[in-house]
Amino acid sequence: MKTFRINLFICLLATLLSSGSVLACVQAKPKSARLSAQPDPAKAALLQPMQQMVQKLKKLEATGDPDFDYAFQAKIHAQGAQDFLKLAMQNAKDASLKEMAQTLSAGTQNDITMLDGTLRQLKPSRPNQAFTQQQSRNIEAMNLKLQQTGTSDRLTSDVDKNVIVLLSEHQQDAIDMATTYLQHGKNTALRTYAQQVVDKAQAQRARLSAMPK
Repeated sequence: MKTFRINLFICLLATLLSSGSVLACVQAKPKSARLSAQPDPAKAALLQPMQQMVQKLKKLEATGDPDFDYAFQAKIHAQGAQDFLKLAMQNAKDASLKEMAQTLSAGTQNDITMLDGTLRQLKPSRPNQAFTQQQSRNIEAMNLKLQQTGTSDRLTSDVDKNVIVLLSEHQQDAIDMATTYLQHGKNTALRTYAQQVVDKAQAQRARLSAMPK
């Protein structure tokens, strides 16, 4: 009987030690997962200006006037591109991609200056619900797409490839916003600007798609 009790005690002790080992492994996994889930600098740095831009667009209080609202939206979008392009110029490895970023940056700064001047001449006067609803959908789609891109395998540790992906998406967003404005806007200068945005963005997307990925 005594031997039986000793054996039983040994078995129980072994079980407890084994359970403790399993528990330790279980507790260790989340920590390991957290360490492996650290954001990749090649992704995070480039995503930040885009994320900040989308948040500003979402927080912008619409007046309903297509001319006034689009001018503000386009300026925020252009400033987001400018901030992104600065990072692209600093981090891109490919010479042609760096050159493209530099060219786009100069043009984007001219766009911001033009939009600032136009905004000073505008006053909200004619609310258009159809425009407001469609542009809100464009901005929400932009936000969702950016979230999906940030968590998908489309972005890698290759900075150049990430620049191409994010810049191409940004250009498509510019096309969507400008196209919506052209359906409702009346301001001559802004309509000219919006059409140029569409034409230039389509050409830039074609050039980006031809770059090595």
